[in-house]
Amino acid sequence: MQEWDYNELTEYVEEVFCNSINDGLNALQAGGRCLNEFANVIEEGETEKTIFYISLAHLQIGKGILSVRIYEQVDDIIKVFDINNFVDELGLNYAKDLSLRIESLKTKMQSVEVIS
Repeated sequence: MQEWDYNELTEYVEEVFCNSINDGLNALQAGGRCLNEFANVIEEGETEKTIFYISLAHLQIGKGILSVRIYEQVDDIIKVFDINNFVDELGLNYAKDLSLRIESLKTKMQSVEVIS
């Protein structure tokens, strides 16, 4: 990742999401704001896209819902995720953290309400 550090991106996604909630938006609307705010980041590469969607999914699930768009993206990420594709760019520790976050989503996504 050229412009974004792993922690920096996850923290900024959380900041935008939480600020949106504080502005009175619900979790679906806050997710939409994040998608809009990070549209360019998502296009930068697979690493940024993966970190963004995994972060946003955790935030929405924390509010008890998951938008169908985020669900579909994360489901696709889970299906093809290989930690080895991320080690060079993120380093081993961040790649492991990302892998653990993805593993936890596998379970959480089964028990959350998915809303379109």
